Amino acid sequence: MALTRIAICAFAGPETAPLQQAQEAGYFAEEGVDVRCDVATGSIQQMIGLIDGEYDMAMTAIDNVIAYDEGQGATTPRNRADLVVLLGGATDPRPLIARPEIRGFADLKGRRIAVDAVNTGFSFMLRQLFEDCGLGKDDYELVPVGAIKARWAAVRRGDCVAGLLGKDDAAQAVADGYTRLEADPDPWERYQGGVYTADRRWAAANVEAVKGFIRAMLKATDWVLDPANAAALPGLLSRHLPHLFPTPDSARSAAAELQAPQSILKPGLPVSLEGLRVVLELRRKYGTPPAALGPAEKYLALGYYDEVAG
Repeated sequence: MALTRIAICAFAGPETAPLQQAQEAGYFAEEGVDVRCDVATGSIQQMIGLIDGEYDMAMTAIDNVIAYDEGQGATTPRNRADLVVLLGGATDPRPLIARPEIRGFADLKGRRIAVDAVNTGFSFMLRQLFEDCGLGKDDYELVPVGAIKARWAAVRRGDCVAGLLGKDDAAQAVADGYTRLEADPDPWERYQGGVYTADRRWAAANVEAVKGFIRAMLKATDWVLDPANAAALPGLLSRHLPHLFPTPDSARSAAAELQAPQSILKPGLPVSLEGLRVVLELRRKYGTPPAALGPAEKYLALGYYDEVAG
């Protein structure tokens, strides 16, 4: 049987473990699809590649789907965006890490903050967080530098004084004397983060491939979350993410977190409508140029998921 090729672009991290398990274990092939996954260097590269046809799907922040659909993306693709969410992903909280001389939010006044892109969701969350902590929109500068590694490099070099990092980089930064800035309540508690998205027309033209992809991902997610696979999961992470987990201990720690009750992965990879509405509220407040955003359901195409999951 000929396999349907799916090119996907995703940010590398523990949340991609189901993708890698589905590839290694042959779940994708069993469902008639051949998935090629490229690592995103930033949301602009990722979304332009998706909208202009280099990729068929992307694992990205749900706000990117809304932004580019509504003409509020960080740049302008050649093609008109008509993206929809097919499946939930992982909402991975990004700790806000600042240079050692920054001891509180007030110290961010007049400083540069590293972000992936200025006009997308995590930046909006930061702006709301700063506002809640007493900073005005002109008290700081958001600097678009790209994905987590680029943000961490910008903070280490001193080009920027703070940025949202991944959990492991943040832990190392704190151990090295950098400051973790925290707010109460935690803004991530009501936020829908990662999703799998595709062009609406591509999905409609590849229904069986989409459903096969979803079936394989649900099976792989069950495998990742199953305690019976606790001994095998660190090896999966080490093979595919050696730059993030260079030692057996680091891989075991990440695997334990994936299987913990508060895992960034949820059984069934759901999409939280409440979390999506929070994303929409932030985009209505901070997104430019102004746009009349639709209801949450406008950006979802969960019928494929419903057919697979019953």
